[in-house]
Amino acid sequence: MANKSLSALRELVAIASEKPLIKMRTARMVKTFQFKPSDAPPYYLEVVNGVLKVVEGETSNPVATIIAKDEDLAGIIKGTVDPVQLFFAGRVKVQGSLFDAQELATILRDAAR
Repeated sequence: MANKSLSALRELVAIASEKPLIKMRTARMVKTFQFKPSDAPPYYLEVVNGVLKVVEGETSNPVATIIAKDEDLAGIIKGTVDPVQLFFAGRVKVQGSLFDAQELATILRDAAR
């Protein structure tokens, strides 16, 4: 089963790692975000002092877990859909810190620009 959102996140992290704005925003951040596509294997994003790393599988203590269909997660990561609209439509669920999930959405949006 193809995991479009995982591929999209890997591409975006490669791009984001070269952007000074993203490095500055994440310079003091130590957070892990779990992604659980309902129709694909899970993966997570580690953000540690400006370094972003995508890892397949599950982590033990994420600040937020984002749950949605793989296609919806791919759209959020690529910046082609509004995560807030999907959240209020019930197509995206967040377990844990909604604030941190919103912060991640902002970082992803800025990285995709």
